[in-house]
Amino acid sequence: MITKGTLFTGHTVDKLDKVDSTNRYALDLVKQHPPAEGFTVWALEQFAGRGQRGNKWLTEPRTNLTFSIILLPRFLPLAEQFWLTRVMALAVAEFVSSCLNSGSEKVAIKWPNDIYVNDQKIAGILIENVIEQSIIKFSVAGIGININQSAFDPSVPNATSLKLLTGSTFDLEDCLNRIFIPVEKFYLELRSGNYKKIDEAYHKLLYRRGVLCNLSINGKTCKGTIKGVSATGQLLVDTDTGEHNTIEPLELSDVKHLVFL
Repeated sequence: MITKGTLFTGHTVDKLDKVDSTNRYALDLVKQHPPAEGFTVWALEQFAGRGQRGNKWLTEPRTNLTFSIILLPRFLPLAEQFWLTRVMALAVAEFVSSCLNSGSEKVAIKWPNDIYVNDQKIAGILIENVIEQSIIKFSVAGIGININQSAFDPSVPNATSLKLLTGSTFDLEDCLNRIFIPVEKFYLELRSGNYKKIDEAYHKLLYRRGVLCNLSINGKTCKGTIKGVSATGQLLVDTDTGEHNTIEPLELSDVKHLVFL
């Protein structure tokens, strides 16, 4: 165990040499002997990491960050659980921004919670909840950030890392300790009910918001403009049907239904 600092986020870190999934490990802890809020599971190697919608999270051992934070957002109504996704995405985006050289790098949140830099993916988040009687009893926020990896599997052609972006090698433990600060900051904003502030910050970083793009929606190619994200997490898109300049508004609930072309 590593115990550091005074922040409740990351007050205790269970550092593992190797595990299938930090989320799976953390969920087992929650169901057996729940630790205090902020307890973190960090793995140097994660060989069966999971991403959104059942996708795999592929990562090179001992070069990147793969960790899960246990949270107790019992103040958050079940119907509003996407707000936790927003604050975690904002926290990771802020950390990534703080590591980059000042210049042309543009950090964005690609709906619902991937972090992009210059159209390349650098981080992903998977939040899994333990629900009891319509209450979010525990949340496990799994985070994967590409730190020092310099070559990626061909199945993830648009990936990047802090090392590729900056030319520098980063200390993983230092990065982990640094990310706890924005995680706690945004989480406490949520606990305080500052929804408007969170929503504005999330939309400011929303990938390709307000830009007319070539899209594939449910397998059909079209032009569309990302308008925003609803309170419950649906992506709001205005699509151009191509017929007499007719705009059709859509709400997408599954990221697999949308591809940027």
